[in-house]
Amino acid sequence: MDNIQKQYIDLLSSQQFHEEELDYTHLDRHIAALSSSAIFAGSALSIFDLYRCEHVYESTFHQSLFRDQQGKYTGVQIHPDDLVQVMKNGVAGMRHVFLHKKQSQYVKQNKLIREYRALIRGTYKRITEETQVLETDHRGNVWLVLSIVNISPNQLPPYKVVSQLIDSHTGDIFSPLDDYFDKEKILSPRETEILMYIEQGKLSKEIADKLHISVHTVNTHRQRILKKLKVDNSIEAIKYARILGSFDD
Repeated sequence: MDNIQKQYIDLLSSQQFHEEELDYTHLDRHIAALSSSAIFAGSALSIFDLYRCEHVYESTFHQSLFRDQQGKYTGVQIHPDDLVQVMKNGVAGMRHVFLHKKQSQYVKQNKLIREYRALIRGTYKRITEETQVLETDHRGNVWLVLSIVNISPNQLPPYKVVSQLIDSHTGDIFSPLDDYFDKEKILSPRETEILMYIEQGKLSKEIADKLHISVHTVNTHRQRILKKLKVDNSIEAIKYARILGSFDD
């Protein structure tokens, strides 16, 4: 759990905000639209500010739904058996979005949809949560994130955490997201080693000489790295590996 929390904090701190560049009239506009929307009247809505690292809006229904049996608002309390998995796919979703954060439109068209159990008025029930980016700053940092929560119509066992990252424009689905979390399952030690040499600016011949393998083998590894990380070039591969923490000691 501590490792997951550290990765979450590291991801948040990887963004460099400048407060004077953030226009909070955008937040006011979103709150006004959500508060007056009949479509979302029966959903629990919240907006998380990644600059302030806090929820800056929680709808009336959100505050009503997540109360304990004494009527005290507790926020979203995830079932202990689901917590680690929910944190894992949350970090995985952030990594994927942060990888493309310079592409504002792409970031906003991605939705993380999850099902897990949370405490609803004193009883654990399965909920469906849809999360999407509302605003980025002009540097591409993910700034305001909307969460839409509804009670799932399926309350029967088995109780399994389900997560999907969906591109609403193309229909592409990344699932299960935990494949992106377990970095050791993505690149092999040799592939990580080669990518580190690529980051240092070494050519395939130089890498081959250092590792005592053929240039053909190096190039084969390079192609596999791009395929595994689902990127088009080495620059993107290096950036993604950094986000995944593949170069961490």
